[in-house]
Amino acid sequence: MDNDRRYPWPDKYIEQRRASGANISDLERVLQDAKDEAPLQRLLGATPVLLRPLMRGGVDAWCFDRPSFGGELIPDFLLACRFSSGLHWVYVELESPTAAPLNKAGRPSGKLVTALSQIGDWRIWLRENIAYARTHLGYRSIDAECHATVVIGRRSMIRTEHALKYRELSRLNVAVMTYDRLIEISSGSAWRDEEL
Repeated sequence: MDNDRRYPWPDKYIEQRRASGANISDLERVLQDAKDEAPLQRLLGATPVLLRPLMRGGVDAWCFDRPSFGGELIPDFLLACRFSSGLHWVYVELESPTAAPLNKAGRPSGKLVTALSQIGDWRIWLRENIAYARTHLGYRSIDAECHATVVIGRRSMIRTEHALKYRELSRLNVAVMTYDRLIEISSGSAWRDEEL
């Protein structure tokens, strides 16, 4: 069983391929009509290859759709990726594509603050319950400080004069990105660090 690439979670395994053109088209279509994150949650859960680029490398990858941290806290997705150094984990929190990441003053919006607070809550819970998470929940090698990604809003919502403030949000093991950026990295399009 250990020789199976899909081990230890064969039902959560993400195929080793890029998202297809049809996958990207589906994401663009759902995004165009979405009023909140629910339809995007369903699509990404059904097509986790779209989330694979959030793990930035690795060989084998797994996606947990709405996993539970002891029944108390539920991230939208928990991703695991096998590197030569072991498993690396990524928390993913989706917010509405209609929610602006920044307010008019260029400060994090209420929705973004809530998402970042949730990530903090997950980290606190894992610090206090790490043995339980690894053994009873089966999240091998997970740690509280793993990388987190918040996907919120659209690029057009970020005013040019606030671009530097927006970029500053992605630090300390947390990335904040728009759904436009998710489409670009999922499709393998070239993108620059300064893009939103």
